[in-house]
Amino acid sequence: MADELVTFLRDRLEEDDETARKATVRRRGGEAWSYDPPAVRAQSGMVIAERIVPVLGEHIAGHDPARALAEVEAKRRIIRAHDKWCQGECEAEYPDGGFDAAYYWSIKSLAAAYGDHPAYREEWRP
Repeated sequence: MADELVTFLRDRLEEDDETARKATVRRRGGEAWSYDPPAVRAQSGMVIAERIVPVLGEHIAGHDPARALAEVEAKRRIIRAHDKWCQGECEAEYPDGGFDAAYYWSIKSLAAAYGDHPAYREEWRP
């Protein structure tokens, strides 16, 4: 089950990466966005969204493609650390706890952000 969970998480990260890259204004991760009422703008001045209420504008700007790509890479590093630790032999259940459990639960926690995805399984919920 751990391998399937890691595969699920990698697939979601790949989707997030692809979506963020499609939304970038420039190559190499895009530009930072900011909320300049009433619009969300890229650093170049390009309007991303107009007539946005402040709370939504701040949220959109705070989750720009550059940040999304940085978060994807951070999660990928955690998965690589997990893989290195487990060396491909992690078990689905760790009743005794310990470091193996901590790594498995960290992956479960990362995957929980995708709990509304159709491929997500309830047994993965932390």
